[in-house]
Amino acid sequence: MPLTPLTPDELHAFNLLLTEHRTEITDKIQALADTFAGVQGARGDGSTDGAHDAEASSLRTEWSRMSKFQGEFEVELGAIDRALARVADGSYGFCTRAGERIGQERLEYRPAAELCIACARQLESSRRR
Repeated sequence: MPLTPLTPDELHAFNLLLTEHRTEITDKIQALADTFAGVQGARGDGSTDGAHDAEASSLRTEWSRMSKFQGEFEVELGAIDRALARVADGSYGFCTRAGERIGQERLEYRPAAELCIACARQLESSRRR
């Protein structure tokens, strides 16, 4: 596979964008961790018995919602880390499945993209079956 199809300036710009996005996601994960701690504190303060707690359902719902967000953020963080590794090894901008170039517009819209449009569509189609 040839080196990245991007110019050094484009590669640098994507590296900065990915790094900034990684920081944003890491901050969101930390904020969720802080919120988790607050919810745990609310449940563990000994003021409720759990069985008759009117707020227990709300707390469980909030916990579930936060867990979903945390999982999504961690998946996104993994994609960003893989993209940064591709920047470092020179393979950024190529589809990890087909080896073809990923279009510039796709990378601008989704900088952590691992697949070209054709492979992404094929994968999405196979998931729907």
